[in-house]
Amino acid sequence: MDIHALQRQGMTISEIARRTNHDRKTIRAYLAGERQPGVRQRASPDPFDGFVDYVAARLIEDPHL
Repeated sequence: MDIHALQRQGMTISEIARRTNHDRKTIRAYLAGERQPGVRQRASPDPFDGFVDYVAARLIEDPHL
């Protein structure tokens, strides 16, 4: 269900939240364009990020790893 359509129909954020079973803050963020449905942000940085260059170099040396 498109929450933007519900807002255009004059529904309040609280009403949209009740109908869609989402939190009011989530609905507000969707309407403001701060978030997109189905896309999650990590709570913490990916611990693998520090090793990407090292792993890429090892794979170039030995692609059978």
